[in-house]
Amino acid sequence: MKYKHTLLVIVLVLTTFLLYALEVDVKNAVPAYQNLKVTLTPSKAEGTIKEARFFFYQTGARDPLYSEFTEERGMWVANIPYTYLTEEELVYFAVMQNTDGTVFRTPQIGEQKARLIKDTTAPKLKLVSPKSADLALGKEQVVIFEVIDESALSSFTVTLDGQEATRSGVFNQYLSFLVTPTNQTESIANITMTDRYGNTATEEIRFTVQAEKAPMFQATAGYRTNVELEYILGMGKSANASDLETLFSDLDHQLNLTYEVGGDAYLKAGPVGLQVLGTLKDTVSLFDITEAYPNTLQADLQNILNLYNPIDFANEFDYTGEVARKFDNDNQFLVKVSFFGPALTYQFGDQKTTFQKETINEMGFRGTSIGLDLSFLELKVSKGLTDLGLYQVAWPQNFFGFQFAIKVKKAWYLQTNLSFISSLQGRYTDLKQSGATSDIGTLYDLGSVLPDQNMLFGLSTGHWNKHFSVDASFSLSLYNENASTIVDVNQLATDLEGQGGPDLSTYVGYLDKVHAIFPILDYFLPSNGLVSGIIDKDLWGISYGLDVKVPNLGLLAWVRKTDATYKSLGSSVATDEFTFGSTVEKKAGDFSFRGGYSFKMDNIADILFNDIIALIKPDLAPSSTPTANDISHIVHTAQAGVDTPQHKLLGTLGFDYTFAWETTNAEALAKDAADATVATAIRTSTESDVTLTHTGELRWRSARYKMGTVTTNFGAKTKDSYVTQLTVDGVKDGTSFFELSYALSGSVNFSRYTLSLGFDHAWSTEANSITAFGYDAKFGIKETFFDTISFTASFDQAFRASLEAYKVTGSFALEKRLGLITLSSNLDVSFYDSLLDNNDDAITSTLTVKGVFSK
Repeated sequence: MKYKHTLLVIVLVLTTFLLYALEVDVKNAVPAYQNLKVTLTPSKAEGTIKEARFFFYQTGARDPLYSEFTEERGMWVANIPYTYLTEEELVYFAVMQNTDGTVFRTPQIGEQKARLIKDTTAPKLKLVSPKSADLALGKEQVVIFEVIDESALSSFTVTLDGQEATRSGVFNQYLSFLVTPTNQTESIANITMTDRYGNTATEEIRFTVQAEKAPMFQATAGYRTNVELEYILGMGKSANASDLETLFSDLDHQLNLTYEVGGDAYLKAGPVGLQVLGTLKDTVSLFDITEAYPNTLQADLQNILNLYNPIDFANEFDYTGEVARKFDNDNQFLVKVSFFGPALTYQFGDQKTTFQKETINEMGFRGTSIGLDLSFLELKVSKGLTDLGLYQVAWPQNFFGFQFAIKVKKAWYLQTNLSFISSLQGRYTDLKQSGATSDIGTLYDLGSVLPDQNMLFGLSTGHWNKHFSVDASFSLSLYNENASTIVDVNQLATDLEGQGGPDLSTYVGYLDKVHAIFPILDYFLPSNGLVSGIIDKDLWGISYGLDVKVPNLGLLAWVRKTDATYKSLGSSVATDEFTFGSTVEKKAGDFSFRGGYSFKMDNIADILFNDIIALIKPDLAPSSTPTANDISHIVHTAQAGVDTPQHKLLGTLGFDYTFAWETTNAEALAKDAADATVATAIRTSTESDVTLTHTGELRWRSARYKMGTVTTNFGAKTKDSYVTQLTVDGVKDGTSFFELSYALSGSVNFSRYTLSLGFDHAWSTEANSITAFGYDAKFGIKETFFDTISFTASFDQAFRASLEAYKVTGSFALEKRLGLITLSSNLDVSFYDSLLDNNDDAITSTLTVKGVFSK
């Protein structure tokens, strides 16, 4: 059997070969500089979604990446950050499993493709801070510009008064640098920017330098409004329709309202600052608006009343008589009070906090936080709701955490953090008896949805200077997925003593004293779930590792090990993985070079017993005969690449080479097996595969050629792999094959008209593989009565021995701006024809009409 990812794709193709196609709303042309939001819509015949994934391919990777579909207000949505849209086209497919266990795939054969629209406009700058081009003499200050560009910057240089500014950076769409004017009346900044599509611009900004006049009093205020009304008419979505009569009789209407009304105010008097902001923001169907309102506003008010007192834990957990939240929204409010700048801050409302990137990273919550930030000391305390909770969907999740850090002249730091999160809400005195029912459990009527709880401890230390930085971290999580059956701690201690165990009454008394000061048991209640987790050794999870950065060399090196049971909060740490490696990215002149090596291994054994306890007390280390369940997949990956500078005639060339050795530890396990039968089972396991893959990718992007009013540009790329299967299912194989593809693109701009064409071809020499062809075209008109008019069309074919399926799609879009109002409409039509099964044939169409008011 092949490596597990390849096996998954093959099994899904075979499983869904005769099943209906799903519908994903990816347009034929997708902006590569915006996050992509994909909606999955199954038909009634495909049942209810249990889980679904959106797969897409990346350069240098044989296997696709994927994003999980999650349910948002009745729709299944996957979000792809624009940083992954780096190709000339998006090659994708989607897989869904319904609640009956049946698997569906779209398309049934091969992949679908969407052309990625590139940015052709050079970046511009807009001064954000300071408000005017004035700088304070002799004071270090930050200058911030908004980068007005459709895509992100790939490189930039900042020169201040003829000297390069080393302390500068870009975050999202903002460029900033530090400057300290001395003995001048004017400071000149020259900024050169190149976005990731090669568009370059240089701007000169002149600042007036004068003595600082720090205001004792400052007041600012602002507001924002945005209203969007969208009507969507879907045809042929609920059933596979291959004739027009069925198409027009299968109608689905949606009328959605999206609005945002908000404002903010800032008041400063001496060392005290006050910031207040509030936003009402939601997307709701007009058919549901009477049910959603005032329900969501009442729920938000209830949150405020429960959370405003940071030391009143009892009120925080008391939901008696409250109205259950039936709809989610994006309403936000925040009150922030600061003393002496950032030295001491208090915040109440919707906010984000970061303790340690492996534990809590950019975690949003509604509640209270207090922060102390001195030059040598940092303290954070946060408390609130991380999940506000929806009726019959989720328990409201309450969070408490604190972080303490020591810093020595920004050269060395040591920080620790401890956090609790629990979706079991209620006071301990009400919930400690086994079998008791909490008020909120009755209120939310969640049935089989079980409350969970997690305690997380983190510790990190590091050193940084202008040459390099080192960061080491350790974190421990205690996760209980079923906290519904509460255990009386005092009764548990009595039972243990009655059965000949130790007398824990003294320690329970200590626990009561701690709980009187800090009600820890409101967040991490003792339960049968904890006992079960200890027995099964899945209560705790551990992650530890080291990161090293050398900016001048473009070097990043890392090592990290995380077991499968580790649960972080608001962080994206990969679990069940041991990885190490390094990457280098460096420029030499206008050439860009990159390279690296990584090792990745899964199926990580329990770190606490196998690593930590085994190190401290080897006698307590677990010992067992290995089985096929202990097989780990191991991937060695080496990469190298280069990009040439932009040539005014030849354009740019890019080349990447990747070598992947996918193997397992099966042979090592088999040698340690005491029984010959077990050793044979390990060696012949379906998980015992060894594959070598060489992949090369060559990209060419032309310069922009201008002849009078005609502007053209072209692109081409080829991605080819040579795969050798050394071992399949533990049996020597030696089979090899090629996976080949190439794509061509070009565009022509003439006055108000734009024409873009694309062609791609992918095939493999592997037996029974798919050969795919794709043809894409887009025609656009600007500056007519409508601001933009566009037509797109695509034609895709899938061959094996002969043509097996083809798909034709097209769209027509209009957009008109009338002052603060933007009107647009879009018509999408799709026809899929399977030559193997006519039941898969389908015609679908979607008409979207939208009006947007923004100020």
